[in-house]
Amino acid sequence: MVWQEHIGALHVHSRYSDGSGTVEEILRAARQAGLDHVVLTDHDSLAAAREGWGGERSGVRLMVGVEITPRGQAHVLALRVDHCEGYAARHNARALDEVVAQGGYALVAHPLGKNKPLLGIRQPPWYNWSHPAIRGLELWSYTHDWVDGVAWWRLPEAYSFWRHPESKVRGPYPGVLSMWDEMGRSRRLAGWGGVDCHAKPVPLTGWKVFGYERMFRFLRNHLFIEETEYRRDPDAAIWSALAEGRGFLAHDALADSTGARCGCLFDDGRLLQMGEEAPFAHGAVMTLSLPEEGEIRWLQDGRCRLCARGRALHGEPAGPGVYRFEVLRRGRPWLFTNPFYLR
Repeated sequence: MVWQEHIGALHVHSRYSDGSGTVEEILRAARQAGLDHVVLTDHDSLAAAREGWGGERSGVRLMVGVEITPRGQAHVLALRVDHCEGYAARHNARALDEVVAQGGYALVAHPLGKNKPLLGIRQPPWYNWSHPAIRGLELWSYTHDWVDGVAWWRLPEAYSFWRHPESKVRGPYPGVLSMWDEMGRSRRLAGWGGVDCHAKPVPLTGWKVFGYERMFRFLRNHLFIEETEYRRDPDAAIWSALAEGRGFLAHDALADSTGARCGCLFDDGRLLQMGEEAPFAHGAVMTLSLPEEGEIRWLQDGRCRLCARGRALHGEPAGPGVYRFEVLRRGRPWLFTNPFYLR
């Protein structure tokens, strides 16, 4: 089986909702940033798909989903759907029922919510984790991380934060990581990075928070897709990889993580991919290899079992559990794999 690495950006907005760019501008930025795909998720709109923008254009594949944004309720990214009319006016559970009915699924956007009235952000946390539509979450919401760190009333500091976000953002919230680890004990739940990119201009400054190309070089998802599956149906292959958690997210502004590899090899030759589940068996070995040096932690059920500084780490699982790797680079959060579920 041959696995291909596909690099993409998740949670992007265009002029079809409240983003500043056209789809053509977004695709051009993605090409310049070296992406293989972009997941467009305009608020309560699939207009980009209706107007024929889905599919591959000059080497970049545009996947069209939708961010369901009911007033005063938490948000989800509905993926692999054909329609979303009226979903924002309904309770989320009813909208998710209809997502499932049309063969789609959902990722929870910024699961802890956000309350920033001065910025017009009022989003409660997500609670309905048991709904069958929910297949994953934004483990790291880059724009929300950035917004939380900016002291807007101190212009020099805000400017520095805008110029060098890679040295300022804190990474996934500890509460999201611990919640993800806990839920993984009873179910598989994919974790991805969402840029939540609008490329909005900041009044009176000439800045954008942030431009598309720049944002596409920050937090990226590295999916692993079986080659024949991709040749057969590229869209289905990408949607499946996102739903199953086959890959890792990385803050590629710190260092390009392309080429990192992670797997769980059993004695009988079976190779478990990130996001997959299997019965626990003695003698299995989990390995992470990196293109650059980092501070690697190997976790079981949220607790660190091994840590090392270097470009590789491997260990033998001692028993059933949810195992994953996370890596810092020069003290900054860099790479987070999806888990291996050994039951």
